Amino acid sequence: MSLTDTAIIGAGPYGFSLSAHLRAASVPHQILGQPMDAWINYMPPGMLLRSEAFASNLHAPQRGFTLEDYYREKGMRYQPMGMELPLETFVDYALWFQSKLVGDIQAVDVAKVRYIGGHFQLALSDGRSLNARKVVIALGLKDFAQTPAVLQGLPERYASHSALYGDLAWARGKDIVIVGGGQSALGLAALLHEQGSSVHLIMREADVIWHPRPQTSRGILSRLARPDAGLGRGWRSVLLSDYPQLFHMLDHRRRKQIMEKSFGASGAWWLRDRVVGKVKISFETEVCSAAVENDRVVLRVIREGRESSVAADHVIAATGFTTDIRQHKFLSKEILDTISADGGLPELTSNFETKVRGLYVIGPASAHSFGPVMRFVYGARHAAPCVARHIAGSLQAGATADAWSSAEGRILERTSDSSIL
Repeated sequence: MSLTDTAIIGAGPYGFSLSAHLRAASVPHQILGQPMDAWINYMPPGMLLRSEAFASNLHAPQRGFTLEDYYREKGMRYQPMGMELPLETFVDYALWFQSKLVGDIQAVDVAKVRYIGGHFQLALSDGRSLNARKVVIALGLKDFAQTPAVLQGLPERYASHSALYGDLAWARGKDIVIVGGGQSALGLAALLHEQGSSVHLIMREADVIWHPRPQTSRGILSRLARPDAGLGRGWRSVLLSDYPQLFHMLDHRRRKQIMEKSFGASGAWWLRDRVVGKVKISFETEVCSAAVENDRVVLRVIREGRESSVAADHVIAATGFTTDIRQHKFLSKEILDTISADGGLPELTSNFETKVRGLYVIGPASAHSFGPVMRFVYGARHAAPCVARHIAGSLQAGATADAWSSAEGRILERTSDSSIL
């Protein structure tokens, strides 16, 4: 059995950012997971990031590792706003960040996490096990995909969720129905249409909310009236983007209200010309049933009180995500029973710690405690330094790695910076 101080579950933007801060604080740790797995394997090639470039930085404890720094090193033209940011470029940037500040990663999945005797035991997918004083869950949204009940009984051949893509070549030349009206639905519709699929978008909304193209040069009065922030324009966006601790101070009812009314279904400015007039859209339409008939999926839909049918080769549910920590099957029942509240939402302290001491949650699953900024890469600038300070502080307070020396096994050198151990 191997030992470490802190295990980070998740090798994406939040995991990388936290690892960089722990490394700077000389905290021995392991980062577990396939590097940028969801971004590489579950997002379609050619996708553009919704966030503006200035809001797409991983967070480092020192200067020189922003997206702009990466562009400069590669000799590419950078623009903080109004620049299209391809998925592939962002992944390359994140892996560059990893190579500079994180180092090697344990490219394994975590099969089980148990809390025993004041520390955590992790069973890994390669058969090894790991003991850790602290564990940080730094995963994305994939486990929280929400598929409407009406589509859940369909075989995978005929129905899937937008969280599962991935290369879209399988859909070339096919009839595809997309259910949903947000960024994911609109982005998939554009990519599928451009590769030769016949796309029909079905949405409950009366229209698509399109974000305007950013104004890269504004006067000082305009910027004072509606400043730019990580999540958009305006003072409300500034508060939600840059002051997650204020959000954390609100009562549960108010937090839930803000989450439900913030950043709903909408489309980025660079998608409008790729969708409008090119993709068939049915507005104010509800799917009431679905079945497979003659090797096609047939949806019964209702619009303006009238029922009709829509047939396709495949239907994609681009219907968003619902945070439910219970979907992380690797957590033991005892841990889940302790940290789950209000339908699976983890209640977190101001340091992102759960009710199980030493277990932290950062990234999208922390959004109901710290606001919608945690659903975006921009939130790493708040979570990573906060959690790193708390872990480093507890280590200095007496829970040192020496306490592990009598335990079974050996200290596993941190692959991200073994020289500091």
